[in-house]
Amino acid sequence: MMNAKMMNVSETEAVPCAGGCGLFGTRKNNNLCSLCYKESVRKQLAALRLEPETKPSTVCPPTSSPVAAEEPVVIKQRCGKCQRKVGMLGFNCKCGHMFCGSHRYPEEHSCLFDFKQSGRLDLARQLPLIRAEKLQRI
Repeated sequence: MMNAKMMNVSETEAVPCAGGCGLFGTRKNNNLCSLCYKESVRKQLAALRLEPETKPSTVCPPTSSPVAAEEPVVIKQRCGKCQRKVGMLGFNCKCGHMFCGSHRYPEEHSCLFDFKQSGRLDLARQLPLIRAEKLQRI
């Protein structure tokens, strides 16, 4: 019983990472830290796949422009009226802008979109005009 307790302690004992990243790993993870262990598992799974890993093709030369190498710039979403950050909770209006919860209604942000005309066009598309033919007089 004492031996089993000692074994659990030695399994969870922190040792320097075998990957050389400077963090501490455990014997349970092959002396790797959590980051290196995840990477090694990914490499093992990629080797076990039936399809080969995708490698950059040699047909097109790589672009040398520094702008293309950088990640795209993330534009922060802000309310069109008060400029408050809205994040994922923003409301898109038919006028094309994004608004916060306070300014989501057309009356609150002086929306220029013509909702009446849009509704009329939708109804005209959904309900075709039905006319009976004229009756011939006898």
